[in-house]
Amino acid sequence: MIHATCHTADNVLCLEFDATPWFSAADAPSIVELARQGWSSAAIAESLEGRPGYARLHDLVEYAAQRLQSESLEDPTWETFECVVDGSEAMAWLEKNRPDVAASISRAPGDR
Repeated sequence: MIHATCHTADNVLCLEFDATPWFSAADAPSIVELARQGWSSAAIAESLEGRPGYARLHDLVEYAAQRLQSESLEDPTWETFECVVDGSEAMAWLEKNRPDVAASISRAPGDR
């Protein structure tokens, strides 16, 4: 299991979830980019929210879109929610299940 935490910008909603399905399905460049971004990306939640068992994640994404999106119109760089993956768990999972991706991350400076 790869733990991830997601919270809305106003901290009204916060939850933990298993990001492993995202790592199983994502292409290598997306995973490397996630590592470069400090293991933080809203794309993880957006891709998992529709899956069975991720109803609470869907609720968080929906809340952020409906309640907080209007505030982001003034500042398009403002993120309505953030998701952070446990980088050490991600690397351990990648080394076991996708060693080629883990090696790409390890070779790139500053990604761990």
